[in-house]
Amino acid sequence: MFVIEKSGMDLVPLEKLFFISLTVLTKGFIIFGGSLAYVFQYKEIYEREDASGFSLFVCLTLLIANILRIMFWFGKRFELALVAQSIVMLVSMILMLEISVRTNRKHIYKTQRVSAWTGQLISHFWQWNDLSSYFTLIIAFTVFSSILTYLLSGYMVYVEVLGLIALLSEACLGFPQLKQNCSRRSTSGMSIGMVLVWMIGDCGKTVYFIYESSPAQFWLCGIIQITIDLLIMLQVYCFGKRAAKSRVQLPQIDD
Repeated sequence: MFVIEKSGMDLVPLEKLFFISLTVLTKGFIIFGGSLAYVFQYKEIYEREDASGFSLFVCLTLLIANILRIMFWFGKRFELALVAQSIVMLVSMILMLEISVRTNRKHIYKTQRVSAWTGQLISHFWQWNDLSSYFTLIIAFTVFSSILTYLLSGYMVYVEVLGLIALLSEACLGFPQLKQNCSRRSTSGMSIGMVLVWMIGDCGKTVYFIYESSPAQFWLCGIIQITIDLLIMLQVYCFGKRAAKSRVQLPQIDD
């Protein structure tokens, strides 16, 4: 079977059309697939009105990784789909930060809330109760890394190290969640759907990286991510979802 190309003269085999469609779908999955995982966690937080089961350090890890990945692109060009993926992920992490901080804030008395602006930048790092503390740090990091990359982009050693740091950071995105689950001895409040999508996405993109002959940093990152995903699923099996049977209603504090 054939279809007509836009030139109107040549015929395109159905197999070629199928390949083009598959390529478009694959790139779409690469761009949006990773962020879809957080739809499940966002829904979990919204319905439970409790973000204690989700580690905000997951957001920190992905914000750093994707900011650095974009900087890496300026030093060493790679698939634009991966740049688009980073932009989409940055937006997703900002949304996750917003709902998590807003939800956690409801359960903390005003006198107990912490902020980078009140001298708790280090002592309560990335555990603040106001969004401005997070956004200020993100902007400062972005400006600093942009200036550094602009000055050193001509040095390939810097570029390669930048790419390695970016991808190793992303590879460890599940580690904060793994650690938090261990500390709480529970996976309650963590969306299993999120972890399953992590796993599917990590497997898919690792195959994609190898197929596209992407820099080694990319597929090594994928292998590490898959390993952490499996460990988190092992936690789900070991700890169970005991809290789902007997939810504790957290106190609501007036803002």
